[in-house]
Amino acid sequence: MPNLDDGLTVWFTGLPSAGKTTIAHALEKRLLDEGHKVEVLDGDVVRTHLTKGLGFSKEDRDENIRRIGYVANLLSRNGAVVLCSVISPYRSIRDEVRERHGDRFIEVYVSTPVDVCASRDVKGLYA
Repeated sequence: MPNLDDGLTVWFTGLPSAGKTTIAHALEKRLLDEGHKVEVLDGDVVRTHLTKGLGFSKEDRDENIRRIGYVANLLSRNGAVVLCSVISPYRSIRDEVRERHGDRFIEVYVSTPVDVCASRDVKGLYA
């Protein structure tokens, strides 16, 4: 396990409503309680600020992930633990982000059954 004080990005990926953000915020609280510098980059929140105007085509999704990855890299290389909760369905763009981070990147796939995700869905994505 890398030294958290050296910075790290933990990239939570998975289906919509899988629990990525819930897990990220629980981990954020624990890490803050332990005295670490922590930032959460939630895909939904980032889309309203940093990537507003991007759609959901593959090209726009890739650009969204690149931008989130860029910010995560800036923060983590300056000693923050960055918790990213992003759907990020394409392996190739996650690999691109991972490559920029070097050994400061951990990917976590939040595996949640589709029926559970659908039961949590507040945006109507599973309708």
